[in-house]
Amino acid sequence: MMTTLWRPVCLAVVGLLSLTGCSLFGQNKLVRGSVPDSITVTSPAFRDGAPMPVRYVCPQYGGRSRTPPLRWSVAQNGVGSLALVIDDPDSPSGAYVHWVLYNIDATAAELLENTVPPHAEQAVNTAQKVGYAPPCPPKGEVHRYRFTLYALKDKVPLKNGASLGDALAAIASRTIARGRMTAIFQGAVVKS
Repeated sequence: MMTTLWRPVCLAVVGLLSLTGCSLFGQNKLVRGSVPDSITVTSPAFRDGAPMPVRYVCPQYGGRSRTPPLRWSVAQNGVGSLALVIDDPDSPSGAYVHWVLYNIDATAAELLENTVPPHAEQAVNTAQKVGYAPPCPPKGEVHRYRFTLYALKDKVPLKNGASLGDALAAIASRTIARGRMTAIFQGAVVKS
């Protein structure tokens, strides 16, 4: 039964990744049907490729489960809205989607820490909950967390709480540009 439920989600993730022309290694090679990597994504809390601060991860590792602050530059005309997908490509069960945020205002240039922008919608994540599922890798494992911002030609016609597969498919079909940054985190026991 679980295999049947996950199949549409896995296909949607594969479709989203193939549309953007990226591989799990973050190559920017454009292929037929891909979109340009023309958005710069940064965070005032950590650098691209650097460890993610503990406050953004699960309580098991001393975290506060806060969403990280992000900034971006969208140099693209015709953007109707933005979407953010945070995923972990190192999850043993395949890409684990931590957060899908869509219908972010096209003129927005940042996401403040621990906030959801006005009028933005959130989809169900891999944990089957609406909203942000903080990183929580198995003890001792180092995982990558990809923060991918998508410029969309128009708004996603889905309400808050949409299924993961529907949200990813809607984002993929509207994407005109994207950008990404990556952080890492290693699960370690918190000392008291």
